[in-house]
Amino acid sequence: MTSASLPFGKPASISLDLRKTKCPLNFVKAKLALEKLAISEVLEVLLLTTGDSALNVPNSFRQEGQSVAVLPADVDDETLQVLHIKRLV
Repeated sequence: MTSASLPFGKPASISLDLRKTKCPLNFVKAKLALEKLAISEVLEVLLLTTGDSALNVPNSFRQEGQSVAVLPADVDDETLQVLHIKRLV
C-alpha cells in the first residue's frame, strides 16, 4: 500500500492483531497501544468483522476524539477488518 493510498498519508507506527481478543478487552488493549504513540501517529488494529468488535471498537475511539479509518476489506479474508486510528488527543 502506497502512502498516497493510506487513510492518513503515512503507515501505522504499530500494528496490533486483536482477532482472537474479545470485547471489551480488544478496545482496552488497542487504547493502551494508542497511548504509547505520539500525537498524529497511527495505530493499525486488526479485528474480526463478526461480532460487536467491528462496530464498538471504532465507535469507542471516535467518541474519545480519535480519527478512525476503516480500510477496504481484503478479498482473500472477508473476516478481517483493518482500522487505522490516528491519535489526536
